[in-house]
Amino acid sequence: MVESEGRVRLNPDVAKIVCSVTGNAYDPKGFSRPIGLCSCCPAPGKPLVVVYKLEEIRERIEKQGWGKGPGIWRYGALLPVLGMPWRYAPDVGLTRAVRHEALGGMNGVDLYLKNEGTNPSGSFKDRGLAVGIALGVACGAKRFCLPTQGNAGVASSLFSTRLHLPGCLVYMPEGYQGNIYHREAEFFGAEVRFAGENIAASGRIMRETFADQLASGELVDMSTFFEPGRLEGKKTMGFEIVENFGPDTLPDWIIYPTGGGTGLVGIWKAFQELIALGGLKPTKHRLPRMVAVQSENCAPVVESFARGLDYVEPVESKGTIADGLDVPGAIMGHGILATIRESGGTVVAVRESAIVEAFKVLGQHGQAASYESAATFAALRRLRTDGVIGVGARVLLLMTASHLISLAQNLK
Repeated sequence: MVESEGRVRLNPDVAKIVCSVTGNAYDPKGFSRPIGLCSCCPAPGKPLVVVYKLEEIRERIEKQGWGKGPGIWRYGALLPVLGMPWRYAPDVGLTRAVRHEALGGMNGVDLYLKNEGTNPSGSFKDRGLAVGIALGVACGAKRFCLPTQGNAGVASSLFSTRLHLPGCLVYMPEGYQGNIYHREAEFFGAEVRFAGENIAASGRIMRETFADQLASGELVDMSTFFEPGRLEGKKTMGFEIVENFGPDTLPDWIIYPTGGGTGLVGIWKAFQELIALGGLKPTKHRLPRMVAVQSENCAPVVESFARGLDYVEPVESKGTIADGLDVPGAIMGHGILATIRESGGTVVAVRESAIVEAFKVLGQHGQAASYESAATFAALRRLRTDGVIGVGARVLLLMTASHLISLAQNLK
């Protein structure tokens, strides 16, 4: 729900917040400070997940329909925050899945592309950060921080500025000085610092440097899955997919470029909530199979899935042209793997050369796509060649950002 005036606050239809591993519940009424990782698992804890009073929400939606808020706030009944001003994020979300006959014909499938590059900072990160920062503010947060080597730092900076908060504290690896992400984050008011050889090292140094402020809640760590709001924002892609296609004609496959995996887990969470609301019926509607795509140079999810693990074992990244896929570990790896298996989906690692080639092909067909987005097209080609995806299948590619940053990177 979005209101023209009002106090930003927790949605009273949040029933509880649970640990994604143990299922231990935390009472949302007790949150007078920002929500981080759980306290029931070994430090630093595991991700928490928001659970709603779905039966009450179902009755309300049956009578009143979805809300009238702009962008993702159309789904405010199933978001954890109320009272956001209309100016905050009216331009986030509501991207359509568009059929692409030429690219589909090349691969013998019925192909659709969902272009997230139209979000205000240029990527799907806006969905998660808009809700994550709003939830933090509802719980008393005053400033946000995170390590990043890409679009998350830009999005968190943009939404901090929109709420007139102190500039987001953004940590980037050494060597990122002056790159497009650095310049964009500063453009939106961020304080950017550089430390460590990769995002993991940047995050570790950030948390050591600001340990006291993070412990007190003065600073809130917006790293992937370090708080529950980003997952809630990303799940709006799932709601949109069902509205766009209709429950009877959902995609057979959703191919998703997977770094931290927030969107992959979020889309599946949306489907499960819609089942509880009666909008999807498992006996009647076949849910899409979820595909996690990674680079061969950094494929912890692919390797852990192949080994039959129920958690993601970190790897040493060799580096990838797709910055968003350069994530050697996943704190929500258990959720990613569960989503893939529950959906009957699969994983695929694609070569760097295949990503570059797919990027060129998409450009030749007038399709704006980042390297991460191009990885989904490379994965489709691979899955068709291997016979995993059959002829005529309805396939949706999540195009997570536009071509602009990828092209700007090539200029350096």
